[in-house]
This record gives sequence, structure tokens and C-alpha cells, in this order.
Amino acid sequence: MKFRNIIWCTLALLALASCKEENDEVEEFANWQNVNDTYFSNLVSETQSKIDEGQTTWALMPCYSYPDNGMTFDYSSYVVAEKLEQGSGTTSPLQTDSVKVHYEGRLLPSYSYPKGMIFDRSYVGDFDPDLATPTKLSLSGVVKGFSTVLMRMHRGDHWRIYIPYQLGYGSTARSSIPAYSTLVFDLRLEDFWRKTQGDRE
Repeated sequence: MKFRNIIWCTLALLALASCKEENDEVEEFANWQNVNDTYFSNLVSETQSKIDEGQTTWALMPCYSYPDNGMTFDYSSYVVAEKLEQGSGTTSPLQTDSVKVHYEGRLLPSYSYPKGMIFDRSYVGDFDPDLATPTKLSLSGVVKGFSTVLMRMHRGDHWRIYIPYQLGYGSTARSSIPAYSTLVFDLRLEDFWRKTQGDRE
């Protein structure tokens, strides 16, 4: 926990120090690629240390589309997952399945968003399982990091996941998401099923 706090503080200081000289305007996502690369590389190292210590609530998951032949991947080939709650399911979705999920997606902390800017969510306000309606998605229609994790989740699982930009939107900005953004999701898998013709995402 202390190590992660040090990382967040370092990122916050980098953001605070980044101002445009001509008018003292703060650049919200200054040096964003380096900030995200540094954060994610450290997170993968920290997670591996936890796994080596025998902690079972943290996991490193190589992208589902990478070859399973024992090769060594670099840090950007993994999604990091913190398993917050375990569901009752015993099977996981396939890459061709549809899912029902609750989620909230954030970026890493920046100048105006010390907890990370929320860029998307499937519910309003704080999560309430009695009021929130899950969103229906096709795993073939989401970024690789998102589908990689869902293919390892069971019904009822609640995880916090960290997707490197290489398995997200890469070097391309997407709506309110800047290029080179790590995506941090609070994710709950409610249900899944085989996708059939006529299913909507």
C-alpha cells in the first residue's frame, strides 16, 4: 500500500509541475505517455511481488490474443486485477460472448482530478445494486484489456482492473480519453451468454 501511495504522489507532483509558461495555464495531461508508462511498469512490478508473497487477491493477466507458449512478456502485455469480491459463478465468458456488467472507468490522477477523471460509467452516483441496471456488451466489441479480464471473471465477481494503453486505445485519443491513457475500471460481472444473431451490444 505504501508503494502505491508513493506512485500516486509522484504522478500528482508531475501533473502539478506542468504548466504552460506563456499564461500559467495548467496542462491537464502533461507528459502523459511517460506518466502512464512509469505508473504501469511500477504497478506490474509491485503486483508480481505480491503474487510472489502468496497474495491471491492480485493477478497479472496476459492479453488473451498473445501466444500461450511460455514466452516472457513486457509489462505492457498484462492487465492487472485486484479481486475485491468473489462471486458464486464457476464459468467464464468466451471472447464471442455477450455480458452484463456494472462499471466505472477512470484515468490516472491529473491536476484537476486527484482521484482520476471518470470517463465512463454504467450507473449514476454511488453504485447501488438495487437501482443500477447493468450494461450489455459484446466482448468482441471492447478493447483487448477489458475482454481479457472478463474472460477470467465469474458471475458476481467484483474487481478493480488496470489496463495499459497498449491494450486500451493506444496512441489515439478517444472522446474524453487522451492518447496513452491507462484505463482503471471498477468492474462487476452480472451475467453472460452466447451471442446470437440479432443481439445488440
